[in-house]
Amino acid sequence: MKALIIDGGQAVRSMMGFVLDGEGFEVRQASGLLEIRGLLGQGYAPDIVITCQSGAGIDVMGLRLLKAHSAMKRVPVILMAEKEDLERQMKWKEAGVTCWLTWPVTPEQFLEMVQIVLFDAPGKKKCRRP
Repeated sequence: MKALIIDGGQAVRSMMGFVLDGEGFEVRQASGLLEIRGLLGQGYAPDIVITCQSGAGIDVMGLRLLKAHSAMKRVPVILMAEKEDLERQMKWKEAGVTCWLTWPVTPEQFLEMVQIVLFDAPGKKKCRRP
C-alpha cells in the first residue's frame, strides 16, 4: 500500500515514514503542495495521506486543492493535530480529512489509526489490523 506523508518538517515525516515503512508501506514524503503536484503529475496515487495541522506543508485550502485532483477524491486523509480544537477540526473535515489524531501519539497508536482508516475506507484493499 502507498502512503503519502505531507509536512514541512523532515523529522516528523521521517518518524511517520519509519513506522509505515516497517509495516511494508511504500512511503513518499512531500513538504508542500508543489511537491505533491509533482508526484501526482507523475501518476503517483497514494492509498492514504497523512498530514499535520501545524500549517507547515499544507493548509486547509491546500487540502481542498489536493482533494480536487481526480486521483485523490476518495483517498483517506489522517490529520495529526497539535491540540483539540473543534472549530479548526471541522474546517479540516470539510476540506476532506477522514479523521485526526492529537499529538502526542505513540507509533502504535499512529499505526492503529492508519490500519483502521484503510480497513474501513470504501473500495480500498483490506490490510491487516495491528
